Amino acid sequence: MYARPGSAYAQLTDEKLITLVTMNQQPAFTTLMHRYERLVASVIQRYLSDPEAVKEVVQDTFLRAYRALPDFQGKSKFSTWLYKIAVSAAVSRLRTRRYAAWQPIEDTWETFQYDQTDHAQHYEKQDTYFHLKNAMRRLDQHDAIALELFYLREQSLEEIVQLTGWSASKTKSRLCRARTKLKEVLCLES
Repeated sequence: MYARPGSAYAQLTDEKLITLVTMNQQPAFTTLMHRYERLVASVIQRYLSDPEAVKEVVQDTFLRAYRALPDFQGKSKFSTWLYKIAVSAAVSRLRTRRYAAWQPIEDTWETFQYDQTDHAQHYEKQDTYFHLKNAMRRLDQHDAIALELFYLREQSLEEIVQLTGWSASKTKSRLCRARTKLKEVLCLES
């Protein structure tokens, strides 16, 4: 029943598949899912580090897309439209308390991995990591999110605006204020 990437549906354009989906042909949507599942997963992985959460949000993204497909007007590419849905789904997950954006700082440990050739550098990085982690926990949640997205996840201002729903000016001022607060917290710990 489901269309595999090698099926006849796989040869069709996105536009034709969308038309077939609106005519209740489920294999056409399955083909779209196969076509874009890696794109959607990679978008979501930029915001969530838990593999199970990523899988859930990928499923949620496709469910949202399926439900909204009759409203798709074709003014943009399907992949762009789907990208926006994926970002929105990731934002929704980040906004829940359980998946607060500052929590994944725990997962940034791989950037401070142990280097067997330089023990002193390893301990210095480990010390820096723990000071930064503790300081980030003292910040307002939104300030911590802004700093993590900009510095640790290396998101552009535009991407942060899309992810959080803040305006560009609010994002800039939040980053400025968050840097100042982080500096104050780090100075107090010294």
